[in-house]
Amino acid sequence: MEDKEEFLKEFGDYYGYPNGPKTINEIRATEFKRLKDTVYLDHAGATLYSELQMEAIFKDLTTSVYGNPHSQSDSSSTTSDIVREARQQVLDYCNASPKDYKCIFTSGATAALKLVGENFPWSCKSTFMYTMENHNSVLGIREYALNQGAAAFAVDIKEAVDQDGASRSSVNSVKVSQHPVQRRNEAEVLEGELTGDAYNLFAYPSECNFSGVRFSLDLVNIVKQNAEKILKGSPYSKGRWMVLIDAAKGCATQPPDLSIYPVDFVAISFYKLFGYPTGLGALIIRNGTVAASIADIDFVRRRDGVEEHFEDGTISFLSIASIRHGFKIFNTLTTSAMCRHIMSLAMFLKKKLLAFRHENGESVCTLYDNTSLKVSSHDSGSIVSLNLKRPDGSWFGYREVEKLASLSGIQLRTGCFCNPGACAKYLGLSHSDLLSNLEAGHVCWDDNDVINGKPTGAVRVSFGYMSTYEDAKKFIDFIRSSFVSIPSEFKKGYLLRAKSNPYPTEGIENRLSSSGCYLKSITIYPIKSCAGFSVQSWPLSSAGLKYDREWLLKSWTGEILTQKKVPEMSLISTFIDLNQQILSVESPCCEGKLQIKVDSDSYLCGKEEFYLHSQRLQHNGYFSIIRYEVRCYENEIDQWFSNAVGQPCSLVRCCHSQYCSTLSNNGSMGMCRDVDSRVNFANEAPFLLISEESVSDLNNRLCSNTQKHSVGAPAYVNPMRFRPNLVISGGEPYAEDGWRNLKIGNTYFTSLGGCNRCQMINFYHQTGQVKKTSEPLATLASYRRVKGKILFGILLRYDPGNRAGLDTNSWLTVGEEVHSNSE
Repeated sequence: MEDKEEFLKEFGDYYGYPNGPKTINEIRATEFKRLKDTVYLDHAGATLYSELQMEAIFKDLTTSVYGNPHSQSDSSSTTSDIVREARQQVLDYCNASPKDYKCIFTSGATAALKLVGENFPWSCKSTFMYTMENHNSVLGIREYALNQGAAAFAVDIKEAVDQDGASRSSVNSVKVSQHPVQRRNEAEVLEGELTGDAYNLFAYPSECNFSGVRFSLDLVNIVKQNAEKILKGSPYSKGRWMVLIDAAKGCATQPPDLSIYPVDFVAISFYKLFGYPTGLGALIIRNGTVAASIADIDFVRRRDGVEEHFEDGTISFLSIASIRHGFKIFNTLTTSAMCRHIMSLAMFLKKKLLAFRHENGESVCTLYDNTSLKVSSHDSGSIVSLNLKRPDGSWFGYREVEKLASLSGIQLRTGCFCNPGACAKYLGLSHSDLLSNLEAGHVCWDDNDVINGKPTGAVRVSFGYMSTYEDAKKFIDFIRSSFVSIPSEFKKGYLLRAKSNPYPTEGIENRLSSSGCYLKSITIYPIKSCAGFSVQSWPLSSAGLKYDREWLLKSWTGEILTQKKVPEMSLISTFIDLNQQILSVESPCCEGKLQIKVDSDSYLCGKEEFYLHSQRLQHNGYFSIIRYEVRCYENEIDQWFSNAVGQPCSLVRCCHSQYCSTLSNNGSMGMCRDVDSRVNFANEAPFLLISEESVSDLNNRLCSNTQKHSVGAPAYVNPMRFRPNLVISGGEPYAEDGWRNLKIGNTYFTSLGGCNRCQMINFYHQTGQVKKTSEPLATLASYRRVKGKILFGILLRYDPGNRAGLDTNSWLTVGEEVHSNSE
């Protein structure tokens, strides 16, 4: 409470709609009840619709009859009236007179921007100028310009600000740095031939969706009237300049005032404004622009209005009918009040993050903006973009932050947010860095969040009109507990290794000693991601436990099915009878037991080949690319599994695998070690070993956390939650972390280090259904985290020096003693 009182003392005049019809607490209690256990901080990606808004839409659609507007019926007339009113609402929102502007509905902001690119009167004398901070959708316009022979270049714009953080508006206060000019048809025009009769386009966002920095609307007049001055007499500055503003993000809190600033094109996205409808946007076009540039000369004779000229076919009239209910919310709260409310949260968060320090005094957080930290600053938007550093100055990966935030019930966004220019600018990535990242295989959405010691993206927190102090506070507490404080367990000497280091294998027998442990259970998982079965004794093969993960399910599009995407796979039970050589499979979704002969080709109907990347980086610095040759089954078996998982799929069996090539983490190719070893469909290693004592320690922590937070019964987990092949008992908790080599019975193994855990261990069964919680991964993350990985259990492979001793008669048996040697 003291923290909130301090917050309100500084931001109380701005936060929570103090003069509005509802306070923020009332808004959350009545219109966003679904957010009770969720902190949603991705409003720049998609804001949330109000429950009252959706009730009003549902009532409207269930009590009104809206017909196709391309007709003369009463229902069609009703629709036409609603569409006409909606166009006016959009214009009113931007304070645009219908005498000066038209509103064209599109399928989204991207479609609106594409419309400009397709219809702008490009010529070989035209110029397309755009700020570095632009979404990919705006950058797409560049292709239309270049294809028509126009020049294109990016610019960095620096605006001088006053003491309150507001941008100054004079042409002398704006500095423009021009990037290299791009051109495809250079032979068509020389720079000296550029004339003043060409149409040029300048595009910029009202708010950068990467950093949250807002650009001044004064740029509209500055570019239109003084392009030659700010571009320092460049030949590309000549001609008539038009201005496009991408307001998809910024329009939610500060729509451009078109009665003051003569913007030619404004792109809007409605789900970014008030959450619903999706798939609907608008392009606002200045009337003079239409007559002079993008409209056909004779469109007036063919159409009643410019809107219909560019709206192909039947518009999404039911979605258009819905936007008035969103605008009703905005008109009630007012955009100025929403802007002040959101800015107060963003400023508060920035101040708290910048104040964090590690124990050694080093700062924790790097913010990516250049705005004032005063709430009166007009240049600050709803976004706080950041990366986090360790005490030694190295970066936490943004995927680690996202993963842990999700476990804490916090939804945010990471990466470059489809804004490559801003990403490179704020992260300080050069062209060679970007090229190097591409060569290393980095693409959007992957896990390559730090390459060559530099982040490839950022963490983005963004607020909406319904965000609260409590949302910001929970994120602050999450950063403090997960990235500022050093978990005490690290100091107690727990030895965690993400991967093993090369170690000589000769003479292992002489270095092994009794660990005080024995083999408690053996579990085989014949079909990848399906349930396994436990045995007292089981034979070994060159790929691991015989038949372990020898089968998998593939969708008809070729995607490998796993529990991460299809949790119901855990309900499919399996068993192999070695004497009868039969694989039995059962599912609650299928009648009868499916039986497949494992030593017969009678069910097989062909072969396929595909490639998979190994998920584990080898200690030689390479990822393996594995070529699999698989056998397919007949339609009857595929249909059974399709019914079991609820989607079309096929069962395949590995009959041959080969490490055909390897890719290093910097993108180079290399020769693979262990090229003769066979691997089935295991993710990272043939064996996963879990210690009962380690699981017991985890359960004690889960019980302690439950009592501390007084929520329900203790979240006890069984060792089988981690899908181990081998469970050992005896010894100390986590003693296995330090093992390099071990021997179970007569079989020798090498440890590959800890197993990186994912959300899959949070799935559990209850009354025949698969449910998900945040545990045990959240608790493991608090004390078992190493450089973005949450480690529990160890991965094993056969010891290379003793592989020759493995024969077809090798078995593992429950009760066998475990011998090990440590670091």
